[in-house]
Amino acid sequence: MTRIRPTTSSFPLMAPLLTALLVTATPRAVAQAAAPAKPSAAWAATERAARGQTVNFYMWGGSDNINRYVDTVVAPAARKLGVTVRRVPVTDTAQAVNKVLGEKRAGKVRGGSVDLIWINGENFRTAQQAGLLKTGWAESLPNARYVNWKSPAIRTDFGFPVNGSESPWGSAQWQYVYDSARVKPSELPRSFAALAAWAQRHPGRFTFPAPPNFYGNRFLRQAMFELGGGPQAFAGPFREATWQRASPKLWSYLDGLRPNLWRGGRTFPADLPQLYTLFANGEVDFAFVQNIGGVAAEVQRGLLPKTARVYLFDAGTVSDTHFVAIPFNAAHAAGAQVLANLLLRPDLQLAKLSGDTWGDGLGIDPGRVGPAFSAQVKAALKVGPYTLDPALLARRSFSDVDATYDRRVQDGFRAWLK
Repeated sequence: MTRIRPTTSSFPLMAPLLTALLVTATPRAVAQAAAPAKPSAAWAATERAARGQTVNFYMWGGSDNINRYVDTVVAPAARKLGVTVRRVPVTDTAQAVNKVLGEKRAGKVRGGSVDLIWINGENFRTAQQAGLLKTGWAESLPNARYVNWKSPAIRTDFGFPVNGSESPWGSAQWQYVYDSARVKPSELPRSFAALAAWAQRHPGRFTFPAPPNFYGNRFLRQAMFELGGGPQAFAGPFREATWQRASPKLWSYLDGLRPNLWRGGRTFPADLPQLYTLFANGEVDFAFVQNIGGVAAEVQRGLLPKTARVYLFDAGTVSDTHFVAIPFNAAHAAGAQVLANLLLRPDLQLAKLSGDTWGDGLGIDPGRVGPAFSAQVKAALKVGPYTLDPALLARRSFSDVDATYDRRVQDGFRAWLK
């Protein structure tokens, strides 16, 4: 929950929000568990340098819930530290990466216009390989002590080593959304093969965002995994032989699916908000979500009908971590580090977990905060019609693969459309 573009992709007075969120636990317990250790001299200097800075935070702006979280939860908390958050929305994280790349090529090695990027996957790999990111800072943040840096989901991003160049913000898992007023649970397709059969029986009632949109990319990659022998067949570094074996099966699958798509597959939604509009208007019966909290926030905001429900395919779905990164030439690198540290603060992590707010998964390990926090995490995930059991999500999850497959899917889809 994408890049998240993002991935794909993206701070209120704390008291009212957390009071509503933590009614099942003692708020003071979070404060005690999350009490910061005495800052090092180096971090104290970073905080002093950050005061008065405005951080240009480039992030996917396609979700009202995420934007509201940043504007009404994170930004006020940052102001208390003397940092102003300027959220800069982009439709694709590649726009932010390309901006930094353009500045590097122009010789602008300091005073850059981008201070922090919500990033992961192919965009992180591109930025890292081009030397566009500040390195060696993420694990030194005070709140980094709450992160399990030994986890493969934290050490690598789409199979590419993180190496301290990005700090985790949250986690997500792909889920399918259906309208229970129109589709019975017994009728749900639970594989890509079953989806094609369902679409044939219900022509025009299914579609997906067109790549390079993050949600379109991820949908097609998961189809390729199923058709190509499962995600384990794609594990490890990109292999040309694997791509050549599996990709024709994907394009053949799309050839068969296309006539039964919305508008005969002649056009596709540009992004997730457009897909949600089609779903809410009754034009299609399925959509997608990446939030660990499911669609609780989207239903509450009126973006999706109350009859919306979430489910998984039997083979499972992709789960991953999303991060923030600091460009090498950020004008306000100190403020960006303070903001990245703030994003890891347990009370802010808990606030975004709630399906009433965003529903995004944690970027920290609850066990590293304390038992009281772990209990509050469990209470925040209200399992019900809009939110799946976290244990079920964990059992049916698998990691995404080398980001080169993502780029190849984008390129291949463009060629397939012609």
